[in-house]
Amino acid sequence: MKRKVTPEEREILLNNPELVMFEPYAAFKTHRASLFKTLIPPVIVAVITALIILLFPDFVNSHETVFAVTATLLLIAACAFLPFFYFFLDDRAYKKARETHYAKYLKMLLPEDLECNIATINWIEVQKAEGGWTVDGKEGYLSYSSFVNYFKFEPQTEVAFVTGKKFFAYIKRDPKTESLYLNFPVRD
Repeated sequence: MKRKVTPEEREILLNNPELVMFEPYAAFKTHRASLFKTLIPPVIVAVITALIILLFPDFVNSHETVFAVTATLLLIAACAFLPFFYFFLDDRAYKKARETHYAKYLKMLLPEDLECNIATINWIEVQKAEGGWTVDGKEGYLSYSSFVNYFKFEPQTEVAFVTGKKFFAYIKRDPKTESLYLNFPVRD
């Protein structure tokens, strides 16, 4: 039997994202690093080269071949470093999200109007991140392959789940989230 999630329960979910197993990738920007930040190393090399030319013109003129080769190699090295720098900046956003249990993305995705329900886990195949469950007397399948904040499902136990507009999440049983497992209408 579905029931509405109260604002207090919604707040509990937002304050405890580690207890919410959901898919955050709809809120993720695909590449968080800006092109401007990745161009910093080549720009630094170009500025230093220009400053050396302006401040030491006699030295540059007397060693023009060595200077040109050195400046070119440094610029090539700075450009070759770009993919690594870009991946580092891009990966940092995912690491930060993982450390905070994707709290920012849960806040972005969690709709105001949520419904909660309880399911009984029938079987789980951990390697495939799927299983079977019974919801309101009907058997069905569940999947959690792309979900974050993973917690283990055990057969013959209950799991609460919340649904909303373009949102689905499993809720880990915990003293903080126990109200989501209770307060259901009496079943006929």
